[in-house]
Amino acid sequence: MMFDHISENSLREFITLLLEADPKYRLEKEVLNVVYRISMEEQAHVPDTMTRIRALHGVTVVGQKSKVLRPRVNRGKSYIDMYIKFIPIGGSLEKNLRLLGEKVKTLPGVISLKVIAVNGRDFTLDGKPLVI
Repeated sequence: MMFDHISENSLREFITLLLEADPKYRLEKEVLNVVYRISMEEQAHVPDTMTRIRALHGVTVVGQKSKVLRPRVNRGKSYIDMYIKFIPIGGSLEKNLRLLGEKVKTLPGVISLKVIAVNGRDFTLDGKPLVI
């Protein structure tokens, strides 16, 4: 065979480099990783809500960052921090965060969302949290 002198690992590394270098194999925009604190109705089912979020256009990954918090003082609500990775549609960061947040807010049991972090960094707008 023509490639007998090339190891399988070398060939894999070459293919990986080729795929990474060719723009047709790369996403046009970087995936955003956003942590939202989601306020939900107390009886809302978190796994079903996460599944519904995964089904939203542009969403690539959804996961829990914390356990569900069901405070005794604020009966009827529960809170959970979730990370949502998604492909932005273009425009400003704020516009993309609001659009995704508004989509999530239409799901059954979701009351509101607060952006906690974007790509691992705390997020505020003019020193205030973005609440949707």
